[in-house]
Parts: sequence; C-alpha cells; structure tokens
Amino acid sequence: MNDRIDDGRGHDEWGELDDTLADGPSPIAVPEESKLWLAEQRFLHGMLRALHTADAAGREGRIAGLLERIDAERAAGPQRRRHWLLVTAAAVLFAMVAVWLALPTRLPTAEAAVGRAVAELARDVDRRYLLEVGFRDGQGKQVARHEFALVARPGMRFRVDGKFELAGMQLGELRIGCDGQELWWLPANGLFRKAAPLAERDRLMKGLGDVLDLGYLDVHDLVKKLPDDFDLRVVARETDANGRPQLRIAATRRSTARGHLRSAWLLSDEATGMVTRIEAEREGRGLVQSLTLQYLGEESPGLVDYRRPW
Repeated sequence: MNDRIDDGRGHDEWGELDDTLADGPSPIAVPEESKLWLAEQRFLHGMLRALHTADAAGREGRIAGLLERIDAERAAGPQRRRHWLLVTAAAVLFAMVAVWLALPTRLPTAEAAVGRAVAELARDVDRRYLLEVGFRDGQGKQVARHEFALVARPGMRFRVDGKFELAGMQLGELRIGCDGQELWWLPANGLFRKAAPLAERDRLMKGLGDVLDLGYLDVHDLVKKLPDDFDLRVVARETDANGRPQLRIAATRRSTARGHLRSAWLLSDEATGMVTRIEAEREGRGLVQSLTLQYLGEESPGLVDYRRPW
C-alpha cells in the first residue's frame, strides 16, 4: 500500500475520469504516475454513490404512502375529525368512570345511620343479646364482671337471667323482668321474690347495688336518645364474621356528669340498620363501669312472656 497522501495536484487533466459509471478501461491513456490517484478517486465516489442510493426505491415508496394518507385525511374533512373527537371523548369518560369506581364509597352521616338503627329497633319483635357488665378501678384493674342473657322488646319489656353479687356475696341465679308496667325479680330458688310498679324501680333495684342499670335494657330507647346528649360520628366501615358491612359509630357525651354514660360506640349492619353491638362506659363511686351488648338474633314469636311468673 502507498502511505503517501496525494492531494490530486498534477492530475487535473484526468479529473473528468474520477467519477464515472462507465465500464471498461479508460478511453484516454493515463500516465503511470496518475493511475493510483485515479483509482482512489473512483473508489471514493463509488462508496458515496452506494451510500446515498441504498434502498432509494423503498424510501420513495414510504414517502408516497405518507403523502397518500395525508391526502386521505384531508379528503375525509370534518366527518373524520368528528370521529376522532368521539373516540377521545369516550376514552376520557371511561377513565373518569374507572377512577370513580376505584375511589372508596363515602360513609353515611351518623344521623342517617342512627336513624336507620332506631327504625329497625322499633320493630315489635323479641331480640336476644349477651349482656356483659364489668367494673375497673382507677388503675384499670377489673374488680368485678357479670354476664347475663337478655331478651328485650321495645317499650321497656325485657327479661334478664344471670348471677348477681351483692357486697361480695353471690346471690346465685336471678331473673329480672318487666312487662312495660311492672318490674319484678325472682331468684332461682323462688324465695324473696319481689314486684313493684316500674315507677318504683329505683327502690326495688337498690337491693342489687349498681350492678344493673335498667335504662340500658331498652335498647331501642337507649339508641333513640343518643343524639340528644352525644356527638355522633361514623368513623369506619368494617365487616363481620359473615362478611357483612358494618358501620362503626362513635358517641361522645357533650357533658360528663357523674353516673351517666361518658362514651359509647355502636356497630350497625349497613344493609338493615340493625345495631349488632354496643359498648359503653360510665364513671361512679371511684369505679369505671363498662357495658357490652352483643346482638344474637330474633326470638321466635310467642316464646317470651315478660309478665311476672306468679
């Protein structure tokens, strides 16, 4: 290979032969000292020509296709543009619906939820509950706990069965009932039974201490009065063991008078409005009393008699 650089000076007379498509030898005799230069020039021009003409037919076809599509779009005019506007609008609407469905549903207001609960509890049916009453001291230690079976019907009609304790002495099984007019209680042994008009309930219940507040046994009346003295909020939506949506309603008393409920929360079935659980607390005599009502279901009609059994 010749390593010298030839700038072409001295070969001007052979310039017309450096870029040609003609085959065969040069028609003009080229001196020996110019042949190398001419060969290099032809090689360079051939490379450039091949580079710029590669796939020339393909490029021309693609350009022609693009021009045809542009002409077709222009020929379609407003109708074609209207079609794409409709497609765009549909896409935007679909996106908005998808976002709306992905957002969590809003919780109902507490007033609406409690209103539905009151309406459901007002139905004239017998309902069964598990009633738990506990007492804690100032350090939060539980000092007593009682568990009762409760059957209740609107109108201050109820029957409670369980074990009562008074002054550290176990009184044994005791049934307390009310038919809306008369309050009575009956020990399991049948001794020391008592009855009195409902208006005298404080005197009758005094013998049982603070174990049971009868005002909590009429569940319909208890829930109905909550909006009068409490600030209510629906704080969450939950599901029960069966997967049914439940609304958690928090109730905070506006004034904290001693002996009254200071706070409570309810779970209500979102579909039916039925209150499925109530938890409440009140303070009194240095202890905090807790009350829990767990709904167990409706009792079959005609099985419960709230009148005193003697």
